[in-house]
Amino acid sequence: MNLRSRLFLHGVCCLSLGVLMLAAGCVPAPKEEHKAPTRRTCAQCHPDKAAIYQNGVIHQPVKDNNCEVCHHVHGLVPAVVMRQPVPVLCQPCHPAMRDIGGMKSVHSPVASGKCESCHEVHNSEYPKLLTAPPKKLCFNCHEQEGFTKATVHPPVQEDCGTCHAPHTSDYPRLLNMSTDDLCVSCHEIDVPSFTKAHNGYPVTKDCTDCHAHHSSSDPKLLKEIVHQPMRDGDCNECHQVEGTVIKVRSPEGGLCLVCHEDVPGKAQHEPVKEGDCAACHTQHASDYAGMLSQAPTKVCRNCHDQGKKELIVRSGSVHRPAERGECLSCHNGHASAGSALLKNGPPDLCFSCHDRKTYADTLQSHVPAKEGRCLECHASHQSAEKRLLVRAEASVCFSCHRQTRVEKGLLSQHKPFANGECTSCHAPHGGDNARLLKTSMNQGKLCLTCHEKLVGKMADENAHPPFAEGECFLCHGPHGTDQLNLIKGQPGQVCFACHEDIQSGIGRYRVKHEPVVKKQCDACHSGHGSAHSSNLKKNQPTLCLTCHGEVAKYWRDGALHPPAAEDCTTCHRAHGSDYDALTQVSVAELCAQCHEQGEESFINAHQGIKPGPETCVTCHDPHGGPEKNLLYPVSHTPFSPTNCKDCHEGRDQ
Repeated sequence: MNLRSRLFLHGVCCLSLGVLMLAAGCVPAPKEEHKAPTRRTCAQCHPDKAAIYQNGVIHQPVKDNNCEVCHHVHGLVPAVVMRQPVPVLCQPCHPAMRDIGGMKSVHSPVASGKCESCHEVHNSEYPKLLTAPPKKLCFNCHEQEGFTKATVHPPVQEDCGTCHAPHTSDYPRLLNMSTDDLCVSCHEIDVPSFTKAHNGYPVTKDCTDCHAHHSSSDPKLLKEIVHQPMRDGDCNECHQVEGTVIKVRSPEGGLCLVCHEDVPGKAQHEPVKEGDCAACHTQHASDYAGMLSQAPTKVCRNCHDQGKKELIVRSGSVHRPAERGECLSCHNGHASAGSALLKNGPPDLCFSCHDRKTYADTLQSHVPAKEGRCLECHASHQSAEKRLLVRAEASVCFSCHRQTRVEKGLLSQHKPFANGECTSCHAPHGGDNARLLKTSMNQGKLCLTCHEKLVGKMADENAHPPFAEGECFLCHGPHGTDQLNLIKGQPGQVCFACHEDIQSGIGRYRVKHEPVVKKQCDACHSGHGSAHSSNLKKNQPTLCLTCHGEVAKYWRDGALHPPAAEDCTTCHRAHGSDYDALTQVSVAELCAQCHEQGEESFINAHQGIKPGPETCVTCHDPHGGPEKNLLYPVSHTPFSPTNCKDCHEGRDQ
C-alpha cells in the first residue's frame, strides 16, 4: 500500500472515530430513579392500638396491618369511618353471608345484619372471633332455663355447634342436618338395647316426639308432659307392630275418644269436630300443658290471625292475652256453652281479670259498663284504636250521646272535645264524680289539670268570685258554644245571670254605653279577674282610650283636662246615663263641681260674661286642647279669647 492509500485509510478511521464520539455525546445522560413516597400504615401511626389487637385470635386484615380493608383513612378528620355499613362490609370476605334468602333457617343476628352481636371485629381470646366462650355466648340471647334442668343432653354441655349451625341452615332451627339424621349420628338405633329401651318397639325416627332437645326433668330426657299410656309403657293401647312398621290403631269413633270421653260430642272447635286432634295436640309427649304440640302462644295462631306480630305492629292496641298468645285465658279448647268457645260470657268473663268494682260498680257508673255491655265499646283481640275501642273514641261516644255530637258544629270548641278525646275529662267506665268526670269540679280541680297557669290567679284579691271558687261551668260550656272562649251565651246574658242589679239599672237609662247595648261585657271586663278595680281589663284612662283614642289627641303636645287623664268615670258613667255622653250629671252640674262660676275670677276669664247653663262644652273641649284654656282650635271669626262682646252684648252679669 503506497503512502497515499495509507493516508486515506488513516483519514477514514479518524473521521469514523469522530462521528462515533459525536454520536456518544448526543445520547442523554441516564436519569436518576425517583421512588414514590411510601405512605405510613395505620399501625405505624397507632402502634399502641396495633399492639392491643395482636393478641389471641386475630382478624386477618388486622394481622396483615391492613386496616383500610374495613376503614377509610381518616386523614385530617379524626374519626373512624367504616367503608361500608355492617353487614355489607363483611360480605366481600365472607361470601356465604350474601345469599341467605333461600336458606330454611337463618340465625336472627345474621338476618338483621348484626355480626357484632357474636363476633369481635379486631381480635378475641375465643375461637372464630367470638365475643364470649361458645357455651356462654348463646345464653346472651337464649334463656338458660330450658338448658339446665336435671338431665342435660350431652351435646348441650359440650357445644351448641354440635347440632346447630351458627349462621344459616337448610334445616329448621339451624340444625346441621335433619332431626332424625342428627340423632342417629350419635345414637345406635339398630342394637338390642335401643329397642328394649323403647318397650320392644322398632323405633327409628321422630325422636323429638318424645324427647326434649336440650334438657329435661326426666332421667330419660323425656319431655315434661308425657302421654299416660306411654308413661305406663302401654304403647299397645294406641299402636300395633306389623313387622318393622309401627301402626296406629283405628277404632270406630276415633282413637283418642276411647280414653277421652269427656270431649263433648257437639264440640264447636273445628279440629275437634273433624276428629283432627293432632292439629293442636302431640301424641306422645309435650313441653306444654294439655299435650299441646306447640306453645299456647303459637298453636292457636296456626289457624287464627288474632295476636299475630305482623298485625300487632299495625294495631293501635292489643288485648294482653292475645298479645301474649294466652288464648286459653278466655277460650276453651274444645267446646263452650256460649259463642266463640268463650269460657264464660261477657261481662263475667271480662270481670274475671278486670275488677268489677273499678269498671262497673262505681258510685257513678257508665251505663254500658254497669250492664256489662263491654263489646259495644271494645274489641276483644286488637284494634286500630287505643284502648281496644271498636272505632275512634269520639265515634264510640257519639253513638249514644247524639245530642252532644251536635255541639261539634259550634263556633268555639273545647280542645279535647274538638280532638275527639272525651276521656281527657270523662272516666269511660265510671267513678265517684257526677257526669263521669275524672276529677271533681270542686275548686275547678278538673279544669286546672290542663289550665294550671290559672291556679295562681285564683288566689288573687281581685279574682272574679266564680273563677276564684272554681265554678267554671257558670260561664263556660264544657264542649262547645257559639261564643269565643267557650262562653255559654252572649257575654252580657251570662254576666246578667248573676249581675241582675246592673241589668235592671241599665234598662232605666236614656243613654247606654254601646258595649252594654251589645251585651259585650268582655269588651271592658276580664272574666277571671284583674289587678284593676271592677275587674277591668286595663286601668283608667287606658281602657277607654282603646276605643276612644281621639280624646287624647292633644295630651302630648297640648293641654289635657286633669279629670280626663286620671279617671274617665269622674265625669262619665260606665254602663248608662240619663245624659248625653254618659255624663254623671248634666254638663252644667258636672263643670260646676270643680269650677265656681259665680267667682269674680271665673267671670273675668270669660270677659265679664257669665256663660249660660250647658254652654261650657260649646267653647271648651272637656278632654284636652292645643292651649291651656282647652278652647277648640277652630273658632268663629269674631271670637277670640279676649273678644266675646261682639256677639254677646248685654250679658255682663
